[in-house]
Amino acid sequence: MTDPRLLTDRERPAVRVERRYDHPIDRVWRAVTAPESLAQWFPSEAEFELEPGGRVRFGGFEGESASGAVLEVDPPRYLSFTWGGDRVDFELRAEGERTVFVLTQHFDDLGGAASFATGWEMCLAGLSDVLAGAEPAPSGSAVERHEELVARFGLDEPEVTRTGAGWHVRFERQLTCSAETAWDLFFGVDRDSGEQRRAPAISEEFRPPQAPEVLLGTATEVDAPRVFAFKVAAGEPGDEVRLRLGEGTGHGARLFLEVRGGDEAELDEAVEQWGAGAVARIAGEAARLAA
Repeated sequence: MTDPRLLTDRERPAVRVERRYDHPIDRVWRAVTAPESLAQWFPSEAEFELEPGGRVRFGGFEGESASGAVLEVDPPRYLSFTWGGDRVDFELRAEGERTVFVLTQHFDDLGGAASFATGWEMCLAGLSDVLAGAEPAPSGSAVERHEELVARFGLDEPEVTRTGAGWHVRFERQLTCSAETAWDLFFGVDRDSGEQRRAPAISEEFRPPQAPEVLLGTATEVDAPRVFAFKVAAGEPGDEVRLRLGEGTGHGARLFLEVRGGDEAELDEAVEQWGAGAVARIAGEAARLAA
């Protein structure tokens, strides 16, 4: 089994997952195009009109994600189609009586790449069972694999920009929990009572759950469980911090955390404090809860 690859050297990001199956190419082609087989391993029921411009129907979805179109088809070697705003390619190559199957998804949501890759790995494990004539095994949550691919793809790295006014650090992480759970994880539990801590109101002090004796700043924006911002206290790196919890890939919320500052000497400390100290902690605890 080869690991998924994140491709960023093209017009849109893409994830590529490759598998080898001990079955001839015609059999694999039927399994990846016939509705009765797709219903067993694909993320949804799917029906293809196997001709350029043909319709694709996806069961269980609404709106744009409920349909697509066939872009190219060359039985039994190639099928390219749209699914909502994404494009998916199936490439098949015969190796004697075996078949190499390569699935590539092209998308705009780079932050969701690990979720997409993890999901396709689980699907292609189900395809292996289908080809063997067996019922696909329960897929489980695969949260550990998701976090492994986040790190492998570099999706845990911040985006740092500099302007004449200073610097801006932006973290984006797909989580394996809801926004409500992530909100609670950000504020943590009281060290003495063990009770969930509430978000401070505007103008109230904000202190970390691990060290309540430390003043991080003063709250400037609070909209539970979506937005929390504060002005950084003297002695802490940066000037402003803003947390936002938005919609993710469907597997959990998407975390966005931004830090702005004017002192270049504080940049590395801010990245460490809010990267390892907050974003990675929330993602890790969310994964443990999901597992």
